[in-house]
Amino acid sequence: MAYKSNLTAVMYAIHAAKHDFCTGVGTLIKAEVQSVTPVGKSTPTHTGGNLKKCIDTDVMEDDKGVYVGVTPEAKYGLWVNEGSSKQPAQHFLQNGANNAIPKIVNVATKVYKQRMNSK
Repeated sequence: MAYKSNLTAVMYAIHAAKHDFCTGVGTLIKAEVQSVTPVGKSTPTHTGGNLKKCIDTDVMEDDKGVYVGVTPEAKYGLWVNEGSSKQPAQHFLQNGANNAIPKIVNVATKVYKQRMNSK
């Protein structure tokens, strides 16, 4: 019986799982951050809740991690998160990401089992 290497298939599955993991973590973190994002009050001239809609994630190049942040439509998100001399910091980005940590193991387990068991 001749030797047949499965290296290419295994490496493909590992890289695909890594990408799926980063995408899953991004989705999880986005949901967790949105759940703790402060919502401004609606007034006749302002609609509250825009910041929550502007939370976004992006998978880093080569699937090295996930960026989490606020889109340009809510430029004030940095001020809400980090605070200013007139407003205390609310740290919703860090708090949401921290809330996701216990759930990340579940994402990893699901993704890697699915990818490594598929053909």
